Amino acid sequence: MNVNPRAALRTAVLVSLMTAAWPVRAASDDWPQWRGPNRDGVAPSYTRPKSWPEQLKRRWKVTVGSGHSSPVVAGGRVYMLTRQGEEEVVTALDLSTGRQLWQNKYATVKYAVHEAAREHGDGPKATPVLHGGKLFTLGVTGVISAYDAAGGKLLWRKEPVGGLGAAYPRFGMAVSPLVVKGVLVAAVGGNRESAAIAGFDIQTGREKWRWTDERMHPEDGPEYSSPIMVEVGGAPHVVTIGGKKMVGLAPDTGRVLWQYPFEADWESTVTPLAHNGLIIASGHAIGMHAVRVSQRGGAWGVEKVWHNPDLFTFMNSPVTHGDLLYGQAILKKGHYFCADVNTGKTHWASEGRQGEYAAMIRAGEELFVLTPDATLTVARSSAKGFEPLRRYQVADSPTWAHPVLLDKRMLVKDATTLTLWSFE
Repeated sequence: MNVNPRAALRTAVLVSLMTAAWPVRAASDDWPQWRGPNRDGVAPSYTRPKSWPEQLKRRWKVTVGSGHSSPVVAGGRVYMLTRQGEEEVVTALDLSTGRQLWQNKYATVKYAVHEAAREHGDGPKATPVLHGGKLFTLGVTGVISAYDAAGGKLLWRKEPVGGLGAAYPRFGMAVSPLVVKGVLVAAVGGNRESAAIAGFDIQTGREKWRWTDERMHPEDGPEYSSPIMVEVGGAPHVVTIGGKKMVGLAPDTGRVLWQYPFEADWESTVTPLAHNGLIIASGHAIGMHAVRVSQRGGAWGVEKVWHNPDLFTFMNSPVTHGDLLYGQAILKKGHYFCADVNTGKTHWASEGRQGEYAAMIRAGEELFVLTPDATLTVARSSAKGFEPLRRYQVADSPTWAHPVLLDKRMLVKDATTLTLWSFE
């Protein structure tokens, strides 16, 4: 499959089923946001089956709508943001049965898909986030909504300045929102002049701050890389990538704490990864960088620890296992790799022509790799080479959305449906 980088621009709360009360801590098998509980593609709740079945068991399959926003899960419920006709739809489902519990929808403009990403449909693309009994969503044209996760009541909404579709990126809003210290961190605006990262009070929706860094360049707003939260010396930093740099922002004020030059050839799409005190980021044609943030004399600083120019992923966000780093680079028409987290040294690189995109989850000793052709590959985590254990066909249509792994079950969103698969 030929790789077209432009064509690819393309997931901590408990909901009790018995009572309206919301426990303080999320269960270990919840998946409340993009890339899992810790936003790193690692599934903390996983039990390896005694033996890998020839085929997965389908527990249920329901039609939910288009888009490749990933599902999020809490307290036995699944939440999806999709598109149905001219509406964006938020749906809550029972995890065990797929039964619809509630649904809320709103009208949105016809999303003008850029021709390079036409195969991906009209969105939405950003994965919701669950926090404190609330569900927060970001639509493809920039509509930010907060819902009561128990019953689906709309709590507040922010629409783009100038109305629906007034300003959104040419490939649609794709930055999955993040909650840090009572602040919803989300992308706003869309063209190069209005793009920004903003912080909203999760209770009221009031905008508390906005980062655009106009002193540097109007392109230094958000692109398609979702932010993460990193604690450095006990202080939370919101790490995000703009057009020319990676920055750490104070979640309460949006103040720039540090910045690192990071200008890729194409739009940034890879979510940064925090591991072993490092922040790892990848950009097209500039390779993979690992930096360390520290505080000296009351000021934050950032230093480059390593740089591997050959390991650049474009859409794939890498995962780790101990000191091993796994991902899919776009060289050789897509290949898998394993590198040392601490040095960036490549341990191995697979054969090429593996495709243009791979969503990865690491669970226990295994890697779960889902490609757009709906092939799920289970591989052994190894420093010796790419070692597939099993391959499964998990859908009849393209699977651009990131899957969700819950113990021995996996949620897979394809073009219009959501399926719960079981490994037993």
